[in-house]
Amino acid sequence: MFDDVSAQIRTRTWVVSALLMTLAAVGACDGGAATPAASITPPAVSAPATGSPTPAAGVSYDAANLDLCRDTDLRPLADLSLRVARTDPKPPVARQGSACLFEMRTADGHQANLRVEASSLASAEEAGQLYQATRQVTGMTPDGPVAGVGEEAEGFVKRSDPGFKYAEYLVHARSANLVVQVWLAVGGDSYLPEDVLAARALTILKAIHVAVPRA
Repeated sequence: MFDDVSAQIRTRTWVVSALLMTLAAVGACDGGAATPAASITPPAVSAPATGSPTPAAGVSYDAANLDLCRDTDLRPLADLSLRVARTDPKPPVARQGSACLFEMRTADGHQANLRVEASSLASAEEAGQLYQATRQVTGMTPDGPVAGVGEEAEGFVKRSDPGFKYAEYLVHARSANLVVQVWLAVGGDSYLPEDVLAARALTILKAIHVAVPRA
């Protein structure tokens, strides 16, 4: 089961990376004016959040040398009683950054997973393309904008039943050339409420966002 989940994550990452590289190639062929990913209409979301911090002009981030398997604080998940069975530090595909997949089990033996990722792109424009590409390929339902982190941030939800109730929440945020993403999924006899997953995923994302050094 863990191998199946790892394969799904790798596939999703490859698709996002391929779409990002395709957008860059289109821009190069068109004199640098890439077709913006935002031109593809996404599912409706609520009004954009306000009050999110904006980095100063010229700010750039470098996420290449983080050890997210070691440094990700899992204390926000303590009340979920999750046990880490394995970690995978494989970095994001085709871009500079760091990542970690925590493969876990619940107290009653159900599957759970946490994937954290920080990517630093060559420019804020490329980071924006990656941010938009995630919305297009994630296969999850938009849950609206998220305030308090990055220049733009949003969440996604999904529920499935692969023999048990599997609830997922993904949140990502962009600041300048940095994109941070956290995916939390927990299985059980019933679906874990979305707000429970969202609050914990956002807490972890904010901590990682603060920890990424500036270039």
